Amino acid sequence: MAQFNELLTVIISTVVPIFIIVGLTGIVGRYRQLDVHTLSRISIYLLSPALILVNISQSGLGPGELSHIVVAAMVVCGAMAIIASLIARRLHYSQALASSFILTAFIMNSVNFGLPYIEFAFGQAGLETAVVFTVGQVFMAYLVGTYVASRGRSSVGTAVRNVLTIPMPYAFALGLWLNATGRSLPSPVLQACEVLARGIIPVTLVVLGLQLSHAQLRGRWRSLLVAAVTRFGVGTAVAMGIAFLFGFQGLTRQVFIMEASMPAGVLSGVLSTEFGGDPEFAAATILVTTLGSTLYLSGLLLVLT
Repeated sequence: MAQFNELLTVIISTVVPIFIIVGLTGIVGRYRQLDVHTLSRISIYLLSPALILVNISQSGLGPGELSHIVVAAMVVCGAMAIIASLIARRLHYSQALASSFILTAFIMNSVNFGLPYIEFAFGQAGLETAVVFTVGQVFMAYLVGTYVASRGRSSVGTAVRNVLTIPMPYAFALGLWLNATGRSLPSPVLQACEVLARGIIPVTLVVLGLQLSHAQLRGRWRSLLVAAVTRFGVGTAVAMGIAFLFGFQGLTRQVFIMEASMPAGVLSGVLSTEFGGDPEFAAATILVTTLGSTLYLSGLLLVLT
Protein backbone atom coordinates (compact mmCIF):
# COMPACT_ATOMS: atom_id res chain seq x y z
CA MET A 1 0.00 0.00 0.00
CA ALA A 2 2.86 2.36 0.84
CA GLN A 3 4.50 1.69 -2.54
CA PHE A 4 1.19 2.35 -4.34
CA ASN A 5 0.79 5.66 -2.50
CA GLU A 6 4.36 6.62 -3.38
CA LEU A 7 3.78 5.77 -7.05
CA LEU A 8 0.55 7.78 -7.02
CA THR A 9 2.39 10.75 -5.53
CA VAL A 10 5.03 10.59 -8.28
CA ILE A 11 2.35 10.44 -10.99
CA ILE A 12 0.45 13.40 -9.54
CA SER A 13 3.56 15.56 -9.18
CA THR A 14 5.24 14.78 -12.51
CA VAL A 15 2.88 13.32 -15.12
CA VAL A 16 -0.49 14.83 -14.28
CA PRO A 17 0.60 18.49 -14.82
CA ILE A 18 1.95 17.51 -18.25
CA PHE A 19 -1.25 15.76 -19.32
CA ILE A 20 -3.43 18.62 -18.03
CA ILE A 21 -1.62 21.05 -20.34
CA VAL A 22 -1.59 18.55 -23.23
CA GLY A 23 -5.30 17.81 -22.74
CA LEU A 24 -6.31 21.47 -22.55
CA THR A 25 -4.30 22.15 -25.71
CA GLY A 26 -6.10 19.32 -27.51
CA ILE A 27 -9.49 20.74 -26.48
CA VAL A 28 -8.63 24.27 -27.61
CA GLY A 29 -7.20 22.87 -30.86
CA ARG A 30 -10.54 21.29 -31.70
CA TYR A 31 -12.37 24.62 -31.61
CA ARG A 32 -9.70 27.10 -32.63
CA GLN A 33 -7.16 26.81 -35.41
CA LEU A 34 -3.67 26.69 -33.91
CA ASP A 35 -0.57 26.59 -36.10
CA VAL A 36 1.55 23.78 -34.66
CA HIS A 37 4.26 24.27 -37.29
CA THR A 38 4.89 27.89 -36.24
CA LEU A 39 5.02 26.96 -32.57
CA SER A 40 7.36 24.06 -33.32
CA ARG A 41 9.72 26.30 -35.28
CA ILE A 42 9.70 28.89 -32.49
CA SER A 43 10.71 26.13 -30.10
CA ILE A 44 13.48 24.83 -32.39
CA TYR A 45 14.97 28.11 -33.58
CA LEU A 46 14.43 30.45 -30.60
CA LEU A 47 13.48 28.83 -27.30
CA SER A 48 15.63 25.68 -27.37
CA PRO A 49 18.88 27.45 -28.38
CA ALA A 50 18.29 30.08 -25.69
CA LEU A 51 17.70 27.39 -23.07
CA ILE A 52 20.82 25.48 -24.13
CA LEU A 53 22.99 28.62 -24.18
CA VAL A 54 21.86 29.81 -20.73
CA ASN A 55 22.09 26.39 -19.07
CA ILE A 56 25.40 25.30 -20.60
CA SER A 57 27.18 28.61 -20.03
CA GLN A 58 26.07 28.75 -16.39
CA SER A 59 26.15 25.02 -15.65
CA GLY A 60 28.00 23.75 -12.61
CA LEU A 61 29.12 20.79 -14.74
CA GLY A 62 32.55 21.08 -16.30
CA PRO A 63 33.13 21.14 -20.09
CA GLY A 64 34.41 17.55 -19.98
CA GLU A 65 31.28 16.19 -18.30
CA LEU A 66 29.03 18.22 -20.59
CA SER A 67 30.76 16.76 -23.65
CA HIS A 68 30.54 13.24 -22.22
CA ILE A 69 26.78 13.54 -21.77
CA VAL A 70 26.33 14.69 -25.38
CA VAL A 71 28.48 11.85 -26.72
CA ALA A 72 26.72 9.32 -24.49
CA ALA A 73 23.33 10.51 -25.77
CA MET A 74 24.53 10.02 -29.33
CA VAL A 75 25.75 6.52 -28.48
CA VAL A 76 22.36 5.64 -26.97
CA CYS A 77 20.59 6.76 -30.14
CA GLY A 78 23.02 4.89 -32.39
CA ALA A 79 22.71 1.69 -30.36
CA MET A 80 18.90 1.88 -30.37
CA ALA A 81 18.84 2.41 -34.14
CA ILE A 82 20.96 -0.71 -34.68
CA ILE A 83 18.91 -2.85 -32.27
CA ALA A 84 15.63 -1.69 -33.82
CA SER A 85 16.95 -2.48 -37.30
CA LEU A 86 17.71 -6.04 -36.21
CA ILE A 87 14.25 -6.41 -34.64
CA ALA A 88 12.51 -5.08 -37.76
CA ARG A 89 14.47 -7.49 -39.95
CA ARG A 90 13.70 -10.39 -37.63
CA LEU A 91 9.97 -9.62 -37.74
CA HIS A 92 10.03 -9.12 -41.54
CA TYR A 93 8.58 -5.62 -41.46
CA SER A 94 8.00 -3.84 -44.75
CA GLN A 95 10.47 -1.10 -45.63
CA ALA A 96 8.02 1.67 -44.73
CA LEU A 97 7.05 0.08 -41.42
CA ALA A 98 10.66 -0.76 -40.58
CA SER A 99 11.76 2.84 -41.17
CA SER A 100 9.12 4.27 -38.85
CA PHE A 101 9.71 1.53 -36.26
CA ILE A 102 13.42 2.36 -36.14
CA LEU A 103 12.66 6.07 -35.86
CA THR A 104 10.31 5.61 -32.91
CA ALA A 105 12.90 3.39 -31.21
CA PHE A 106 15.82 5.85 -31.17
CA ILE A 107 14.08 9.23 -31.36
CA MET A 108 12.76 9.77 -27.86
CA ASN A 109 10.66 12.75 -26.82
CA SER A 110 13.44 14.26 -24.73
CA VAL A 111 12.30 17.85 -25.40
CA ASN A 112 8.50 18.19 -25.55
CA PHE A 113 7.89 15.61 -22.83
CA GLY A 114 11.32 15.03 -21.30
CA LEU A 115 12.23 18.57 -20.27
CA PRO A 116 8.96 19.28 -18.41
CA TYR A 117 9.05 15.85 -16.77
CA ILE A 118 12.64 16.23 -15.61
CA GLU A 119 11.99 19.72 -14.27
CA PHE A 120 8.97 18.50 -12.30
CA ALA A 121 10.87 15.45 -11.00
CA PHE A 122 14.38 16.83 -10.35
CA GLY A 123 14.10 20.62 -10.46
CA GLN A 124 16.50 23.05 -12.13
CA ALA A 125 19.59 20.93 -11.41
CA GLY A 126 18.12 17.98 -13.29
CA LEU A 127 16.96 20.21 -16.13
CA GLU A 128 20.57 21.28 -16.79
CA THR A 129 21.60 17.68 -17.49
CA ALA A 130 18.45 17.03 -19.52
CA VAL A 131 19.18 20.01 -21.78
CA VAL A 132 22.67 18.66 -22.47
CA PHE A 133 21.21 15.24 -23.34
CA THR A 134 18.85 16.81 -25.88
CA VAL A 135 21.78 18.29 -27.84
CA GLY A 136 23.20 14.87 -28.70
CA GLN A 137 19.76 13.33 -29.18
CA VAL A 138 18.51 16.05 -31.54
CA PHE A 139 21.74 15.88 -33.56
CA MET A 140 21.31 12.12 -34.09
CA ALA A 141 17.58 12.49 -34.75
CA TYR A 142 18.19 14.79 -37.71
CA LEU A 143 21.34 13.13 -39.01
CA VAL A 144 20.50 9.43 -38.69
CA GLY A 145 16.72 9.92 -38.69
CA THR A 146 16.65 11.55 -42.10
CA TYR A 147 18.73 8.71 -43.53
CA VAL A 148 16.52 6.02 -41.98
CA ALA A 149 13.33 7.70 -43.18
CA SER A 150 14.49 8.32 -46.74
CA ARG A 151 16.58 5.14 -47.16
CA GLY A 152 19.07 6.48 -49.65
CA ARG A 153 17.04 9.16 -51.47
CA SER A 154 19.48 12.09 -51.17
CA SER A 155 19.47 11.32 -47.48
CA VAL A 156 23.04 12.20 -46.63
CA GLY A 157 22.90 15.67 -48.17
CA THR A 158 19.49 16.37 -46.66
CA ALA A 159 20.63 15.19 -43.23
CA VAL A 160 23.74 17.37 -43.35
CA ARG A 161 21.70 20.43 -44.37
CA ASN A 162 19.22 19.82 -41.56
CA VAL A 163 21.97 19.53 -38.99
CA LEU A 164 23.76 22.64 -40.24
CA THR A 165 20.60 24.75 -40.07
CA ILE A 166 19.57 23.69 -36.56
CA PRO A 167 20.94 26.28 -34.08
CA MET A 168 21.13 23.95 -31.06
CA PRO A 169 24.68 22.61 -31.72
CA TYR A 170 25.95 26.18 -32.21
CA ALA A 171 24.30 27.28 -28.96
CA PHE A 172 25.90 24.32 -27.20
CA ALA A 173 29.35 25.12 -28.63
CA LEU A 174 29.08 28.79 -27.58
CA GLY A 175 27.76 27.85 -24.14
CA LEU A 176 30.57 25.32 -23.69
CA TRP A 177 33.18 27.95 -24.59
CA LEU A 178 31.67 30.44 -22.15
CA ASN A 179 31.58 27.76 -19.45
CA ALA A 180 35.22 26.75 -20.02
CA THR A 181 36.58 30.31 -20.15
CA GLY A 182 34.47 31.71 -17.32
CA ARG A 183 33.11 34.42 -19.59
CA SER A 184 29.47 35.49 -19.75
CA LEU A 185 27.13 36.93 -22.32
CA PRO A 186 26.52 40.69 -22.39
CA SER A 187 23.81 41.51 -19.87
CA PRO A 188 21.07 42.47 -22.40
CA VAL A 189 21.73 39.31 -24.45
CA LEU A 190 21.70 37.14 -21.35
CA GLN A 191 18.42 38.65 -20.15
CA ALA A 192 16.83 38.10 -23.56
CA CYS A 193 17.99 34.48 -23.60
CA GLU A 194 16.67 33.90 -20.09
CA VAL A 195 13.24 35.23 -21.08
CA LEU A 196 13.15 32.96 -24.13
CA ALA A 197 14.39 29.97 -22.12
CA ARG A 198 11.51 30.29 -19.66
CA GLY A 199 9.06 29.77 -22.52
CA ILE A 200 10.38 26.37 -23.60
CA ILE A 201 8.35 24.24 -21.18
CA PRO A 202 4.84 25.62 -21.89
CA VAL A 203 5.41 25.95 -25.63
CA THR A 204 6.74 22.42 -26.06
CA LEU A 205 3.81 21.01 -24.09
CA VAL A 206 1.38 22.93 -26.30
CA VAL A 207 3.13 21.56 -29.39
CA LEU A 208 2.94 18.03 -27.99
CA GLY A 209 -0.78 18.42 -27.27
CA LEU A 210 -1.53 19.62 -30.79
CA GLN A 211 0.49 16.84 -32.38
CA LEU A 212 -1.05 14.07 -30.28
CA SER A 213 -4.56 15.31 -31.03
CA HIS A 214 -4.10 14.14 -34.64
CA ALA A 215 -2.84 10.64 -33.81
CA GLN A 216 -5.18 7.68 -34.42
CA LEU A 217 -4.99 4.02 -33.43
CA ARG A 218 -5.93 1.65 -36.22
CA GLY A 219 -5.76 -1.84 -34.75
CA ARG A 220 -2.01 -2.47 -35.16
CA TRP A 221 -1.58 -3.57 -31.61
CA ARG A 222 1.09 -6.22 -32.15
CA SER A 223 3.49 -3.83 -33.89
CA LEU A 224 2.63 -1.09 -31.39
CA LEU A 225 3.37 -3.42 -28.48
CA VAL A 226 6.77 -4.31 -29.95
CA ALA A 227 7.48 -0.60 -30.48
CA ALA A 228 6.52 0.26 -26.90
CA VAL A 229 8.65 -2.53 -25.42
CA THR A 230 11.59 -1.46 -27.59
CA ARG A 231 11.26 2.22 -26.70
CA PHE A 232 10.82 1.67 -22.99
CA GLY A 233 12.37 -1.64 -21.99
CA VAL A 234 15.26 -1.82 -24.45
CA GLY A 235 15.81 1.94 -24.27
CA THR A 236 16.17 1.87 -20.50
CA ALA A 237 18.48 -1.16 -20.55
CA VAL A 238 20.74 0.42 -23.17
CA ALA A 239 20.82 3.71 -21.25
CA MET A 240 21.78 1.94 -18.02
CA GLY A 241 24.60 0.13 -19.77
CA ILE A 242 25.97 3.27 -21.41
CA ALA A 243 25.63 5.27 -18.19
CA PHE A 244 27.77 2.61 -16.53
CA LEU A 245 30.35 2.68 -19.32
CA PHE A 246 30.62 6.47 -19.13
CA GLY A 247 30.81 6.38 -15.35
CA PHE A 248 27.78 8.58 -14.70
CA GLN A 249 26.75 8.81 -11.06
CA GLY A 250 24.07 10.43 -8.94
CA LEU A 251 21.75 12.97 -10.54
CA THR A 252 23.52 12.81 -13.91
CA ARG A 253 22.92 9.06 -14.11
CA GLN A 254 19.28 9.38 -13.05
CA VAL A 255 18.45 12.11 -15.56
CA PHE A 256 20.40 10.42 -18.35
CA ILE A 257 18.47 7.16 -17.95
CA MET A 258 15.13 8.94 -17.58
CA GLU A 259 15.69 11.01 -20.73
CA ALA A 260 16.67 7.92 -22.73
CA SER A 261 13.47 6.21 -21.53
CA MET A 262 11.05 8.89 -22.70
CA PRO A 263 8.17 8.03 -25.08
CA ALA A 264 8.66 8.09 -28.85
CA GLY A 265 9.46 11.54 -30.18
CA VAL A 266 7.14 13.52 -32.43
CA LEU A 267 10.01 14.05 -34.87
CA SER A 268 9.77 10.36 -35.81
CA GLY A 269 6.32 11.07 -37.27
CA VAL A 270 7.50 14.22 -39.00
CA LEU A 271 10.39 12.40 -40.69
CA SER A 272 8.14 9.48 -41.64
CA THR A 273 5.76 11.87 -43.37
CA GLU A 274 8.42 13.98 -45.03
CA PHE A 275 10.80 11.35 -46.37
CA GLY A 276 8.82 8.14 -46.76
CA GLY A 277 7.75 5.70 -44.08
CA ASP A 278 4.58 4.74 -42.23
CA PRO A 279 3.46 8.01 -40.59
CA GLU A 280 0.24 6.48 -39.22
CA PHE A 281 2.25 3.85 -37.35
CA ALA A 282 4.64 6.50 -36.07
CA ALA A 283 1.77 8.69 -34.84
CA ALA A 284 0.07 5.73 -33.15
CA THR A 285 3.33 4.73 -31.46
CA ILE A 286 3.85 8.28 -30.19
CA LEU A 287 0.34 8.27 -28.71
CA VAL A 288 0.61 4.80 -27.14
CA THR A 289 4.04 5.38 -25.61
CA THR A 290 3.07 8.83 -24.34
CA LEU A 291 0.05 7.37 -22.56
CA GLY A 292 2.06 4.36 -21.35
CA SER A 293 4.76 6.60 -19.95
CA THR A 294 2.44 7.58 -17.10
CA LEU A 295 3.10 4.36 -15.20
CA TYR A 296 6.43 3.36 -16.72
CA LEU A 297 8.33 6.57 -16.05
CA SER A 298 6.84 6.95 -12.58
CA GLY A 299 7.92 3.42 -11.67
CA LEU A 300 11.37 3.96 -13.18
CA LEU A 301 11.75 7.19 -11.24
CA LEU A 302 11.04 5.35 -7.99
CA VAL A 303 13.61 2.68 -8.86
CA LEU A 304 16.33 5.22 -9.73
CA THR A 305 15.77 7.42 -6.71
